[in-house]
Amino acid sequence: MFIFLSSLAKHLYEVLLTGGSLQTWRNEQRIWMIKSVTSYLYGSLDAIMKKIGMREASFLLTNKVADDEQVKLYQMGKFDFQTSNMFLVPMVAVIILNMASFVGGLVRVIIVGNGDKLFVQIFISFYILIINFPIVEGMMMRKDKGRVRSSATLLSAMFSAIYLFLGSIILLY
Repeated sequence: MFIFLSSLAKHLYEVLLTGGSLQTWRNEQRIWMIKSVTSYLYGSLDAIMKKIGMREASFLLTNKVADDEQVKLYQMGKFDFQTSNMFLVPMVAVIILNMASFVGGLVRVIIVGNGDKLFVQIFISFYILIINFPIVEGMMMRKDKGRVRSSATLLSAMFSAIYLFLGSIILLY
């Protein structure tokens, strides 16, 4: 816990020292999480597939023109989640898993009462949920065009349920 909090404090210090704000630090934490979950996962899978000869490099041109709705969301400081499910599903699955971990941990602390053993796990799940609140907001609260599509949320929930089921089976044996 000390190392985790020290790392966060050092990063916050560096951001503030270079003229950034608390909002800048929070956005850097969010981008780090998004990059960790999506880019590194797919980059690693792509490299492995190239090494075993299952994939050739290819590039697809995409339209970078922003419409009025995207500009409006940007000016409001909201994330636009109108992207491929390939990128959304891992992020949303991590959020769903952390929601389940946080709620399960709180229930376990209330029922069993071993909060000293679960504090760090509950804290980290809570931290991930707070830092990535725009994804939670995009999944549950937003109704605009930039929200997380329900297909991505359902697919993520399915993967999360499978992951939790397999984890519970492993814990039983």
